Amino acid sequence: MNIGLKYMSQPKILIVDDSQSNLFSLEALITEDIEVQIIEALSGQIALDVLEKEAVDLILLDVQMPEMDGFKTAKKMRELVNSKNTPIVFITAAYNSAEFEAEGFSITKMDYFTKPFDPDKLITLIESHLNLS
Repeated sequence: MNIGLKYMSQPKILIVDDSQSNLFSLEALITEDIEVQIIEALSGQIALDVLEKEAVDLILLDVQMPEMDGFKTAKKMRELVNSKNTPIVFITAAYNSAEFEAEGFSITKMDYFTKPFDPDKLITLIESHLNLS
């Protein structure tokens, strides 16, 4: 795999999901095919705390979470220096186009992926966002 000149070390992906099993599955799927550093967060607030301290190259963000959903989390991420321009991929089981138009597409540099998903398509999407070939 050619990581390119952008990354002097492994790219970092922040995965945000309130389900530990989803985090585990996504990390296993991604690291099987791509050499990246995975940072996990079980809530929007934990993700924001991580981003206060360090920058990441891509954020995979669950939409349906208690306390602070993915849309609110993404809006707060855009206010932080470390994630102002970081690509966000929303991952959701319930895609509602009206909801995405109203909430998700107002957030710049974002994409979405619906569950259940094709692992190969997710890897391709991640590689595209990270400019890996």
